Amino acid sequence: LFCSGFRNEFDIAFDLGGELFTYDADMEWDIGSPWYRPTRINHCVSGAEFGWRSGAGKWPNYYHDSLPTLLDIGPGSPTGVTSGKGSKFPEKYQRALFVNDWTYGTMWAIHLTPHGASFEAEKEEFVFGKPLPLTDVVIHPADGAMYFAVGGRRSQSGVYRVTYVGSDSTAPVAPAQPTEEKKMRDMLEALHVDGTGPEAIDMAWPYLSHSDRNLRFAARVAIEKQPVSLWQDRALAETHPQALIEVLAALARVTGTSPQAAESTVKSEKGTIASSAGVGQTPDDQIELQQQMLLAMGRLQGADLTQPRRLAALRTLELIFSRLGKPDPDTCAAVVEKLDPAFPSPDPLINRELAQLLVFLDSPTVASKTLAVLATSSDDWEPVASDAVLLRNEGYARAAFDAAASRPNKQQIALMYTLRNARAGWTPELRKSFFSWFPRARTWKGGNSFRGFIENIRKEALANFAPESELAELDAISSKSEPVAVPNFVAPKGPGKNYSVDDVLALTTDGFKDRDFKNGEAMFRSVMCLTCHRFNGDGGGIGPDITGVANRYTMRDLLENIVDPSKVISDQYDSHEIVKKDGSIVIGRIVVEENGKVFVMTNPFSPADLVTVNESDIQSRRARSISMMPPGLINSLNQDELLDLLAYLMTGGNANDKAFKK
Repeated sequence: LFCSGFRNEFDIAFDLGGELFTYDADMEWDIGSPWYRPTRINHCVSGAEFGWRSGAGKWPNYYHDSLPTLLDIGPGSPTGVTSGKGSKFPEKYQRALFVNDWTYGTMWAIHLTPHGASFEAEKEEFVFGKPLPLTDVVIHPADGAMYFAVGGRRSQSGVYRVTYVGSDSTAPVAPAQPTEEKKMRDMLEALHVDGTGPEAIDMAWPYLSHSDRNLRFAARVAIEKQPVSLWQDRALAETHPQALIEVLAALARVTGTSPQAAESTVKSEKGTIASSAGVGQTPDDQIELQQQMLLAMGRLQGADLTQPRRLAALRTLELIFSRLGKPDPDTCAAVVEKLDPAFPSPDPLINRELAQLLVFLDSPTVASKTLAVLATSSDDWEPVASDAVLLRNEGYARAAFDAAASRPNKQQIALMYTLRNARAGWTPELRKSFFSWFPRARTWKGGNSFRGFIENIRKEALANFAPESELAELDAISSKSEPVAVPNFVAPKGPGKNYSVDDVLALTTDGFKDRDFKNGEAMFRSVMCLTCHRFNGDGGGIGPDITGVANRYTMRDLLENIVDPSKVISDQYDSHEIVKKDGSIVIGRIVVEENGKVFVMTNPFSPADLVTVNESDIQSRRARSISMMPPGLINSLNQDELLDLLAYLMTGGNANDKAFKK
């Protein structure tokens, strides 16, 4: 394993100097939350960890036991990646990376400038279109031209050629001269595979305090590869603040985990910090080691620490607790006594880390202090991408536009997520204050998971610290929300017909003009699209998200999916036939398998009603080639109703589109 912590790095490329890069995916359902991570360019180096975790568990960029993104791009679907080496392009582009975004039809040129042991990066829109579902890109070794492909998911495919027209030189360029820090990183990374023993430790140790984060990271990884007995005492005696923070993180990461720690992981704004497997430590050994590590951390003087160093110190404390377990109450109280005066801090990120540590350590003041911080948290919304890019796929970008319009407060969400686990320091008034936040939070919008995140915080808090005597009141307070107008169901007027793909294509030859938006929206609900599909942030999750279909499908492709849904079935949405030992058969989509049971959704129009099958009762099961989506759902519509529906879909539900009459 070379490096890890990605969501879905579809492709990789080496630059002129042999450095490795990738374009990693985002989770668009997280938009609006503090743990949303945009698509990103990563410089992939030996031992790197980039912090992707599911749900709320993603690591922030400032965790010093990870490496930060080189460049955030924004929402998208990363596909092919290549380097400009070998191209007959000007020097700037020979040194660039080229990365494809399928969703927003944009190829970005990433311009890299050596900086310390890594790079700085800037992005440039190199090729874009609407639609332009980019899939892959290469530089031809013979003619030096760029070739890129488009298509996928039954959209129109094609291959394009890009050449340079101009007077700038296209002669091959040499790799940039390595920086001194790059040479140092090469030396440290060699220790990741070849260096063992005291000499390797002596070589790496000075770089634990280097000003370059990438060098500190490489040095820590090199030391973690060494037998801990060779460097544990040296780590505990370290006096340089930065080196102490780094090496105690290393010590926490490689020492054993007690049974106590397995049950006492830190639950934080980043999710549950999982523990590592034991490495020759007994619980008593760990208790003593943890005490020594906490004493060493106590030598740090907060007033002398910069903001990045404070964040790193707090992260190291989290690692000490998550890997070696929750200390005894007296030790917890002693650490709280050290941390409590620093909370709240003027810095919002430090407040996030302090809050999670103080919650974990059962601080008696963390509830009141965190709610006070929350009440004064300023608007911290930042756009996830430019409107110019998002407008290339308006439907798919609806979550980003909705979030920008409602401006969720990410700091408040992060603090409430942390505070949901607090067990100490609550009063009836503080509990009411906590649960009174949720009606406001429900006015915010984001990706498909956003509402679920907010509701899960509420439910877990009710379970964690709401007394039985207050439960009904707190549930009622937190369940309030702004009234939402639900469009009335409108039955199709008909008469319909048994439409074929060619029938409908003939109706759409001239595009969509003077269509009725409200009727299109009504027909969308009438034929039950919203029951199974997400569209602009609403609807079910049984089938694919159909937001932005115009950017992903031709009209024929879309109609084939509607008229004959079994023609192509994604493995994400397939159904299964389960034959039980008693001869009975259960057909449906497997939702989850756990604790020896299989839960099957058999009725797509009632997705909450699941059939439970014991694994021990199953004789066989197989994937079916028949979609759970019934064919002919549009057959009840007359011609105008069908055209209104298609216009509604193809415009992404945009009432201001020129397809609709004003």
